[in-house]
Order: sequence, then C-alpha cells, then structure tokens
Amino acid sequence: MARKALPIATETPKDALDFAAWQIQLERRHFSSGTIDGLFGMRSKRAVYQFQRHMELPITHELDIETRLQLGKPHNPFTDYTITNEDLLLVQPTPKLWREKAQASFLGYNTTWEMLSEKFHTTERFLKKLNPTVNMLSEGSSITVPNLKPDLPLPKVSRIEIILNQTTLLAYDANGRVVCCFPCSIARNKNKRPNGRLEVINFALNPNYTFNPETLTTIAEQEGITSKMIIPPGPNNPVGLAWIGLSLPGYGIHGTPDPRSISRTGSSGCFRLANWNAKKLLHMISRGVPVSVIE
Repeated sequence: MARKALPIATETPKDALDFAAWQIQLERRHFSSGTIDGLFGMRSKRAVYQFQRHMELPITHELDIETRLQLGKPHNPFTDYTITNEDLLLVQPTPKLWREKAQASFLGYNTTWEMLSEKFHTTERFLKKLNPTVNMLSEGSSITVPNLKPDLPLPKVSRIEIILNQTTLLAYDANGRVVCCFPCSIARNKNKRPNGRLEVINFALNPNYTFNPETLTTIAEQEGITSKMIIPPGPNNPVGLAWIGLSLPGYGIHGTPDPRSISRTGSSGCFRLANWNAKKLLHMISRGVPVSVIE
C-alpha cells in the first residue's frame, strides 16, 4: 500500500523516500529534478536553487528549513494506482532498425514498467523499489506510484532561458520571475550549440520525425538508407511527445525516448527535455516567445 504520510516541513529528509517526497513537491511547483528517484543529486540541487531564486530565499542549493517551509509539506507524496487497459495499449515495443520504425504506426513503450515510470515521472528502478513484491503487471494490478497532485496551474510563459553550462531550461513570467525549471540536454559538439536570441515559431504534440540520411549519415550508411523517411509519433519517437520549433532552422526544444539521458551533452543540437516536461512547456508558451541561449 502507498506510504501516505511523509515529512512535516520542519523535518530534514533522511532517506530516498524522504528525498523523493520533496522532489514530488518541487515537481508540483514546476521545478523539476528530471526524474523522481529519491537521489538528491545535481539536477535536484539546481531545481532547489531556482526555487530559492523564485521565492527570494537565501541561496543554499539544499533542502534547508526555510526552503522546506516555503515548499510546504509534501502531503500524500505516494498513492496507489490501478493499471488500465488504456495503459497497456501504449506498450508496443519499438523496432530497432529505422526502416522498421518508419513502417510502424506508433512508437510505443517497450515494457509496462517503462510506460508507468514515464506516466509518473520516475525511473523503473525507483518504481520497483516502491513495489518490491510486484513481479507481474497486468490490467487491474495495483501499484504504489509518485502522487503528482495537487499541482499548481500552469503559468503563462513570457520568455525562456537555456543555460548551457547548467544544462537547465528556465521559464519566466511577465514579471521576470522564474516559474518553471527543467533539466535539459544540449549538443555534444560545441559548434552545434546555438547561442543568442531565438524565438518559438511552431509547436506540436505527438510529432512525427523526419529521418534525413544527409544528417544521420552513419546510421544511413549502416542500414543502406538513401532517402528521407517519416518516423511515426509515440513516446519512443526520436523527438518524444512534444516539439517546439525555434527560429534557427532545424533546431527545437523537444521530448526524448530516454529521460535518463537528460542533463547530458548528447543531442545533435536541439534541447531535449523529459517527455512530461516538454509537454508541460508546450502548454505554457505561444508563438513568438523569445528563447535566450547563454553560457
């Protein structure tokens, strides 16, 4: 059964479940640690730092007493969830070869654990830690998951800032306050990292993806692909579940099939977010929102 009560705001977190509870509370306020995993690492410290900025608190990067009081007690951080048939329909293992991906109608989740971990913004490892006695997952199965509610309403974003050396995306409201913080991935090749001022020109939920052999030359040579192919939508599509196109041709902010890779320098040039954060950001923006890329 779900662990219903965790730390009061004055208690110092002591174990992984305590830290996960505060990651959940930050997530409810749109300050994301990337994945809820009970590990208070670099991404969590950056989320806390930006929340402290937002609330004009002393900057400590830690879950100190003042920060915990401002966040508020993480009521019911875990809850029980019953798996539905609709959940299971999303589990459609993704083909390995790109030609096979292009022939599919949907690039779904490879396993039920993967689907559930993304649904609840966590990792398979942590989800299994919450459910040590659960081996088989099927329709009607009940498991303990992070409770992402209640969350704050989505704010309207007036500008976006991407800080390359912190692999962090910040969203600001009209008053210049940070209202969202998401870890992101940037290009491995520094020459492919844009800088300066861009702007949002388009966006799409559940986008497809165009495989271009002139760009992905190594894969194209390995598989003998000589012409462009349209890759269908789905969570394991290369750009995930959301695309936000930028004014620099070919560049965008988008989701990813591998949320564990967030905060690394692994993309080809775009800015990758966890699918849930990419979708959240898409619902907060409009065309013409400025995007500043800074070191």
